[in-house]
Amino acid sequence: MKKKFLYIIGMLVVFSAIVYLPQLAVSDDKKASEDEPLPRVEQNAPLEVDIWGGIRDLYSIAVPMPIGNSEMSKSVKEIQENDFMLSSLFKVLESKSFIADLTAEGMTIEKDPWVQVGAQGVVKCKTSVSSDNVTLDCVLFEVASGTSPVLSKSYNGAKSEIRSLVHKWVNDVIKYFTGEPGAFGTSLVFSRKTGPNVKHVFTADWTGGGVSKITRNNSINILPAFGPGGSVYYTSFVEGSPYLYRTGQRNAVLSNPGLNMGAVFHGNKMAVVLSKDGNPEIYVGNADGSGLTRVTNSPSIDVSPSFSPDGSQIAFVSDRHGSPQIFVMSAGGGGAKRITFQGSYNQTPSWCQRPGSNLIAFTGRDGGAYDIFTVDAGTKKIRRLTQKQGQNMDPAFSPDCRQVAFSSSRGGIFVSNPDGLNQKKVLNGMADTIKWSN
Repeated sequence: MKKKFLYIIGMLVVFSAIVYLPQLAVSDDKKASEDEPLPRVEQNAPLEVDIWGGIRDLYSIAVPMPIGNSEMSKSVKEIQENDFMLSSLFKVLESKSFIADLTAEGMTIEKDPWVQVGAQGVVKCKTSVSSDNVTLDCVLFEVASGTSPVLSKSYNGAKSEIRSLVHKWVNDVIKYFTGEPGAFGTSLVFSRKTGPNVKHVFTADWTGGGVSKITRNNSINILPAFGPGGSVYYTSFVEGSPYLYRTGQRNAVLSNPGLNMGAVFHGNKMAVVLSKDGNPEIYVGNADGSGLTRVTNSPSIDVSPSFSPDGSQIAFVSDRHGSPQIFVMSAGGGGAKRITFQGSYNQTPSWCQRPGSNLIAFTGRDGGAYDIFTVDAGTKKIRRLTQKQGQNMDPAFSPDCRQVAFSSSRGGIFVSNPDGLNQKKVLNGMADTIKWSN
């Protein structure tokens, strides 16, 4: 029974590259009557889209070694540099290029030495350790503005929280320049195989720290997502059937006959895939599993929901036109419109949560390779983020939509900006169905 359900999951829910999905016998013309008329282009044409590229000017920032405890200061410097680099907003200057007298400067700067090395900005930090606590004082200088700091912040916490304190500082620097804080300090959740017939759910700081296994059973746990209050929902076979569970709750949230999986959230509203009526369909209700209403009604496979920023719409995957494609519909059901017309195998949509955004990241198959793309739900314009870089799947937007995380056969979880630039590996090891916290 477990193997049967796993086959269904791979074929119907994730549209796995490993499992072949037979073409449906019903013609596209007959099925198209359920939705908007299809455009006059060759259906499922190859995803021949070049990577959206180009050179982007980055703000040159210098990150000298912080003052204070040497080991703590080293960690602060490394975390800062990594965060600024991952933000896709800054070029971090090499420390060996610095010619300023850092000891004499202390928490101030002399302008000329930084101008000479090309620094537009300089960040200075100081760590003060007392028992198990640490204070992190940081200042930002804009070299063109002179020697007075343009931003000054102080953070306090346990020594074990130093990574979080640095993330807060970098978020504040990003807010100074852009008007919106960064997403540092948020987390990823994903599933990973840890042994024969065993998969566990993990969370991690998206910059590469704090990897934690949150499932403890010796079973298969898949398709995790963050829910209200930071809880994690996931599907587990611990009772033999694919039931939906959440952290901090012993009993299943949903244990209907058939599939209970793919839960995603907008506030306390949940969208989930159930097959209790015989066919995998999307239901919307409350996070506790109550008040569920079926919002798709198709003889085809409707799965992988993702809420729009305001929760009024849902992107999802359906094969109602003969192959997996991305659709958008009202969160209350109805009005489904197909938005991907290139590629015969498009899956795992992730809607950017920036207010008003129409941008959806997804996995698309181009020939024998899976790559990451985005599509604008309004214009249907597609951009490609990865190309000729192995297999890349399961994208997830950061809360501020400045980064996209995805799993890659290059050996772990990678992030890039929404143009596909600045690709960096942040976590080693394979990962399935990544989701990002708010």
